[in-house]
Amino acid sequence: MGTTGFISINRFASAAALAAALAAAPAATAQTREDSAAHPTWAIPGRGKVPTTATTTGVADTSFVREARTDNLFETRLGGLALQRASNSAVKQFAQQMVTDHTRMGNEWASLASRTGIRMTPALDAEQQQLVSRLTSLSGADFDREYMSSMVQSHQMVISTFERLGPSAQSPDVRTLAANGLPTLQQHLTMAQQVATQVGSAVATTSTGLPAPSQTGRVGNDNRADRKGVRADQEYVQELWRGHEMEVQLAQLAKERAKDSKVKHFAENMLDDFKNYRDRWVDLASKAGIAVPSHIGNLHQDKVDRLKKASGGQVDRVYLDIVRENLASLVPYFQKEGRQAQSSQVRDLVNNELPKIQDHLNRAQNLERQVQANGKPLKKDKSLSSNK
Repeated sequence: MGTTGFISINRFASAAALAAALAAAPAATAQTREDSAAHPTWAIPGRGKVPTTATTTGVADTSFVREARTDNLFETRLGGLALQRASNSAVKQFAQQMVTDHTRMGNEWASLASRTGIRMTPALDAEQQQLVSRLTSLSGADFDREYMSSMVQSHQMVISTFERLGPSAQSPDVRTLAANGLPTLQQHLTMAQQVATQVGSAVATTSTGLPAPSQTGRVGNDNRADRKGVRADQEYVQELWRGHEMEVQLAQLAKERAKDSKVKHFAENMLDDFKNYRDRWVDLASKAGIAVPSHIGNLHQDKVDRLKKASGGQVDRVYLDIVRENLASLVPYFQKEGRQAQSSQVRDLVNNELPKIQDHLNRAQNLERQVQANGKPLKKDKSLSSNK
């Protein structure tokens, strides 16, 4: 989550402004639910009540739980800081709401982690800690603007994560808790957008809930409409960079440590192709004035760390398992969200990469089945060449 610049508009808002935001939030949330009708159905038993029985969580679920706990810690940490340093009464009321709601949600995720045997102590990542440090150096109206800007961006990212990973979680406990938390996060985003506008934060918002287009940056031949589209697709572009950078790091590790020559060759192809994909998105982001994240995020970092901890022949199996799981979620992400992007340049990159991503997924699945076939040696396959 990066920081943004400031603009000077209406620096001081009254407490009544937040009350208006709170009153408007339920209606906005209802609209969000209608707009989300096209999203995958949440497969949850007993929605609204978090199960108390222990369940088994997969690797993806474990990463999701860790991410949720870290995000709640981040929100409460910043909320507490805002209560001390904010000058605007609406900002202070919003911060108090964040502390109250995210403390409760953090406790719910901690309880789930305990029931499912996920051992972890939540800690902020480097990017989050950097923002905390920056906000600590600010006060008054400057703090108000940057804090509210960060609240809009952080809630956009968390909502995207919940919508993408919640429905596919293996554990019914995780699916239920994610589903129960999503309306609250959406309400927070609506409130954050309104208060951010009132205090003059640089992140104004569009009807999609994404940051409004910046007036800086150039894409293509000064195509202003598409430049704005790329800015509106900022969250999607940044998320793809994180995923592609993770694949690059995984492939580099597998290339160096895989035992089977075929897995090593597959990793080499993944490394070449995903470096190329990643660099295209970086170039597009740069031309649109979009900041590339400084960290791949906890969910992706957990997968890289998992491969780093593998040893011997397990490196091959762990690598293929992670790649197969990630690409299997990436394909529908391209097919739906990517093809619905506002920018034609984003859609073009998506349509260009999608067949190649699907091919990588097929190869990973086939290769994984061979590796897991009771120790049988892998057959030589000349089709594993780069498809760039």
